[in-house]
Order: sequence, then C-alpha cells, then structure tokens
Amino acid sequence: MTVKEIETRTVLCESGQKLNELHLIMKGTAKAVYPGGSYVLRSGDVVGLCDAAYEEAYIEYTAADKMSVLTYPYERGNLGELFEKSSDAIKYFLSSLFRQLNEVISQYKLLKIESDSLYGYLESCYEDYVLLCEKFHISAGDLTGYEEMQPLELEEEIPSWLSGYYATMEQMLTVWDHNKTDFEFVTGFLLKSSQDIHDAIVLSNEMQDYKNEVCRFLMNGNGLDLFDLYSGLYFKAAEKRGSENEEVMLLRMKMNDIQMQLENQKFDETDFYKKRITEFERLLAEFEKKRAEKPVEEQEAREQVEELAGSLDTILKYAECDKEIEADFRKSVIEYKKLINKNSTEDDVRKLRHTITDLFYKVYIAAFQVSVQDSMVPPVLQMFFNFGYVDEELAGIKNTLYMYSIADKLPTAPDQGVYSAYEWLMAIYEGRKEPSRNEFDMDYSEYLREQKRLGKISAAEEASLIDNNSAKVMYELENVFPTVNKITYGRITTFCPVFSEHNILKPLNTILVTEEKVTKLLSNIRKIDYSAFCRETIYSEPEKGVPKEFVNIEIMPDIILTPNAGTRGVMWQEIEGKRRTTPARMISSIFQLEDLSLILIRLIAEFRWEMCKRIQGARWNDVSDRSLTSEYFDYIQFYRKNQDLSGDAKDKIKTDMAKSKNSFKEMFIRDYIIWVLYESNGSPRLNKVSRNILFTYCPFSKAVRTKLRINPLYKEMVDRYDIRMAQKLHHMDNLYQKLHNLGKEIPEEIEKQREFLEA
Repeated sequence: MTVKEIETRTVLCESGQKLNELHLIMKGTAKAVYPGGSYVLRSGDVVGLCDAAYEEAYIEYTAADKMSVLTYPYERGNLGELFEKSSDAIKYFLSSLFRQLNEVISQYKLLKIESDSLYGYLESCYEDYVLLCEKFHISAGDLTGYEEMQPLELEEEIPSWLSGYYATMEQMLTVWDHNKTDFEFVTGFLLKSSQDIHDAIVLSNEMQDYKNEVCRFLMNGNGLDLFDLYSGLYFKAAEKRGSENEEVMLLRMKMNDIQMQLENQKFDETDFYKKRITEFERLLAEFEKKRAEKPVEEQEAREQVEELAGSLDTILKYAECDKEIEADFRKSVIEYKKLINKNSTEDDVRKLRHTITDLFYKVYIAAFQVSVQDSMVPPVLQMFFNFGYVDEELAGIKNTLYMYSIADKLPTAPDQGVYSAYEWLMAIYEGRKEPSRNEFDMDYSEYLREQKRLGKISAAEEASLIDNNSAKVMYELENVFPTVNKITYGRITTFCPVFSEHNILKPLNTILVTEEKVTKLLSNIRKIDYSAFCRETIYSEPEKGVPKEFVNIEIMPDIILTPNAGTRGVMWQEIEGKRRTTPARMISSIFQLEDLSLILIRLIAEFRWEMCKRIQGARWNDVSDRSLTSEYFDYIQFYRKNQDLSGDAKDKIKTDMAKSKNSFKEMFIRDYIIWVLYESNGSPRLNKVSRNILFTYCPFSKAVRTKLRINPLYKEMVDRYDIRMAQKLHHMDNLYQKLHNLGKEIPEEIEKQREFLEA
C-alpha cells in the first residue's frame, strides 16, 4: 500500500474500468456517481469497495477536492490477503461499507417513491389537460405513446428486510473483536454486501430510466409532449378569451408547474429544455405583440379563405361518387367538426372515426380516377390528395392558407426519389413504378395469383390485369395506401385520415417534409454509415477484360409521403419485386411531427436488417454463414453465456430486450441508432460485442474512422478494417495493371468500386 496525493477533479475510477486498486481516503472528499444517484465519500471511506465483487467498476469516482489516499493493490477476491497484511484496515472497510450501503439503499427507496409520484403527476396533468380542452371547447391533442405508459413495475425488488438486516449487522460488528478476525468471514461479508449494493444500483438505474421516460412525456426535444399540448391550448384559449382571463391564467400556472417538475428532476440543465422555454417565451412575446394587429390580419385571412369556402362540397362534386357515399361523408365530417374531443375513445366517437376513414378512401379513389383524365387538377383537390384536407374550418384558417399556398408547387422531387402520395400513385398509373407489396408481403403478381387461386378472378382476367396500369394503381389504393397512411399517422387508436387542426402541434412550414430536407439528412447519415445503401453485385464484361468481379453499387431509396400529420416512418419494402438492385421504399407522413433525422436513421437500420435477411434467405440466422443478422441473432440469443460481456452489460441487454418486446430486429435498431448518433462521435454506449458486429457490417466512413482511431476502444477494429480494405485494394491494383497491359479502358463500374473501397 502507498500514499498518493490526488488533484481535484481527477477520475479515480471510471464505470467499466478494471478494478485494480482500492483507496482509503485520509484527507479530502470524492464523489461517487452511478445511474440513478450519487453520494460523497469522506475521510475514512474506501473508494471502489462497492465494486469489489466484480471485475469492472460500475460506479465512477472523482476527486471533489484535493485528496490524500492510502492505495491498496486489488484483484477480485483478494480482500483476505489485503487484511492479512493490514488488519487495521478492517474497521475502516466495514464502517465505509455500511455508510455507502445506507446511501445507496436510501436513494433506491427515494427513487421508488419519486417514480410513483412522477407517474401520478403525469396522469393527473394529462387528465386536467383534457378537461380544460372541454372547458374551452377545443379538441384535445394526442400525447403520443401515453396509452402505453404504465406505473413502475420492477421484476425484482430489494427485499424489505435488507435495511434492518444491515442495521443489525452494523451494531453487531461495531462490538466485534477485530483482533480475533476470521478473514474469510470479513471477505465474504464485504463481497456479499457489494453484490447487494450492485443489485440496488441496477434497480436504481432502471428507475432513473423510468423517471426520464415519464419526464419525456412532460417535455422532450421533439416537442410532442404535455408542455406542447398545454402551450398550444394556451394560445388558442388566450386568442378566444384574452390572456387575463382567469381560466387562461390557470393554464399558464399549469405550464409553470410542469417546468417546476422538470427542474426538480434536473431537466433544466439540458439543452432542449432551455431551447424549448426560450422558444415558448419568444412565441408568447410575439403573440402579445400581434394581438393589436389581429383584427386586420384576421380580415385578410378571411378574405383569402372565402376562395376555399365549401371545400368539402368542391371535393365531393369533383369525385362524382355515389350520392349515398357523398351524403354520408358530408354528414360524418360535419359531426366530426362539432366534436370537442376528437381523440375520444368512447364508442360513438370511435365509430364515427371508423366511418369517416372508410368513406374517405372511397371518395379518394373516386376523385383520383377523375383526376387522371384532368390536366389541371384544382388546388383544393391537390390539397385533398396530398394532405388529406377536406374542410377549411376543420383544418383551421392558417393551416388552410399554408396548404393552399404550396398545393401546386410541392417541394418534392420524384426524379430524386421523393414523392407525395399523389405523385407516387401517378408514377404507378403511368407505368414508371410497380405497385408495392401489400400488408401480407405479396407483390402485385403474387396478389393476382392468390385472387385466381381463391376463384375471385379467372386465368384470362389475371393475364389481362398483369400489365394493366389502372388495375395496378387501384391495387395500391385499396391494399397499400390505407395501411401505410394509418401506420405513419402513429396514433393508431385515434386515427382519422381527414386533416384536422387538433392534430397540428407545430407550424406546418416547420414540419413539412421536403426533398431538400430528406436529401440533406440522408447525406449526413451516409457521411457516417457510407455503405448504408450499397449492394454487392456481380459485374461481368469479358470483352472489356473483366470476366467477373464483385462490385458495390449505391441505390437510394424511394421516399413516399402519406397525406397526414404523423409521428412515424415505415420501411415498407427493401427491394422492388425480386431484383436486389432496385430501390427500397420508405414511407413518412408529409407533415412529420417527430424528428425526421431520427426517423430516417431508424428506417435505415430496418433496411439494413431486412436487406440482409433478403440476401441470406432461410439462413439469415445461421451463424455458420456469417452475416449481420446471423451474428446479431447469435449474440442476443446466447448473451447470458458470453464471457466477453460483463454482468452489467448482460443486465442491460435483458432490460433493452424487454423494451424491444423481445424482438431481435428492434434490438438491432436501438443499437444502430446509438451507433450513428453516439458511437460515431467517440461516445461509447454499446457493449464491445455489439460494437464489433456493427463495425464489421455497418462500418464508419474514412473520416469517422480516422477520428476514432486515437480511441483505444476503436483502434483495433479500425486497424482490422483497414487491413481488409488494403487486401481488396491490392486486388484492384492487380486488375488495373492487367487491364492496362491489355490496352483496355477501366470500366466505370470498376472505378466506382475502387472509390467505394477507399471511402
């Protein structure tokens, strides 16, 4: 043992670091931090004692001020040897253990109380919001994911007798004769206690995650939260009654209360909290300023909206659908407009939404069939096809005017692979695109075969329909469009396809998905995961001197935008038909309320998984044939037996699998998102097994690899990757030399492959 002087803010031991020293504090203090809590270690305490039963530390210890420590070399299980050399240390180790254990268990109990209290607050706060909406005669907005949120349930809990047990042991051991020490007893007691502390910290981590999840419903970076619902209600109510109204002031108090709850949970230290509060205060100032100009603005808006008055009648007249359908749809939309809570789960409201949904698609199909013969589709119909717009009052004045302003100049670009719903349907009608697979994963030809097998069509009808573009687009409208429209909307239980102001939580211009946004975000992701959309294929042109070479070609996906304001994206299919060199189809709402960047990262993760399964076929999970899916499947299936994983890593996998509903694909998607957002910036969040799989099959670009090479966690993987690429480049050099000797030009495909290998 040696005496060391430790400077302020020095990290004595990091979480995940091999524990090879224990430090008895002689002077100064240290801070122990773990997920879910922290406490201070003072003179007489032992740094690292709580981690003694494990190979790696799971608590991070940092010097809070200048310290003097007595350092003991340590290997797992050698406490007995340590005490033999210094029996005086026993009393310090025991007293420090009891103090640290009491701190951890106290914080565990507090977290449990806070978790229950926070969930109760969320529940009552949302109920109050719905009641206030009814009071102001404003339809309540959806709190995405709230229905799935449940009170805290821990699979295991710290036994209720544990505190009493250790309190009694502390009393007994204070009068124990340390000179007649049985070192095996002391060692066993300390190591067993360390395991109990670890169990409490694992559960504390789980409860902290739960609290964070509850807080994200109160406020998050994307804005789909209770604070946003309250602020939206506040502005609408203040516009109706004025900000001095008593009930409007109550709304403001509710928002202040949410802020206080978040500040109590230290969320006020986060960047997104500061940004959201600053943004709200800016909007509030603008709102008050514009109140004086409001009469003039409203008059101008009303004059513009007069041009769109009776939009529903215009749409129904254009569609020329059955009179009964027309009357029922008009009646249902009028009823829907009158509802105060359009997201109500009561039977009559649920049935009304279902009726509108059914009629909406009938009107949509009828209107589309008319439009294909119309060279000048009216703006109102363009709004109907691309946004789900049906009524100016239902949509709200501002939203209606904005949609009208962009109706005939949508910022999409089919030639760049970004389609509005109508543009996509027209691409199928004109034969530029084939229909999508339906929800049963059948493409158009398979669907026709199934219809023939069921006796719904004859062989002659099948032959006539196979190349019929009108039949193809009808298939897309009836079998694909309704499903993807509902999925991308995100809130399945309250889905209604007509555009309604109550669903709009942000200004439309900020949530409109454009070709420019999509292209920029995909480019940013490809700067990290450069091979995301690359497919390996065989290139063969013997007359050019290339008998057979494997080359990678990049095929960007088609992005289709459904006519709704939603919260989800969906990776609908990884290829067209059977050819692997065709674009994937990814679908998003045209007004995307969630972070579009996160949605695209998730879709790419899903694409990588499904594309690998497509290539591997029945052997997608056979680890003898190494691939992304087979190695990841093997890693998750047998993680409990994996010696490369620490106990904490295994506990985290178990927790994450539960959150992923035991889906291997969902688990991979979670890891891929972390890979792109954090690991690419040198912020390790994954365990070493998962990191190695992702580096092998989803390698970072050269720029990212160069940046990460200085980090020991990545250096070996980067070196291995560079060796593999150097071997392939050597083969490419030989091919170049061969073609040069033959007097042949280098084919473009081979040049692009070299660029790929150097990326």
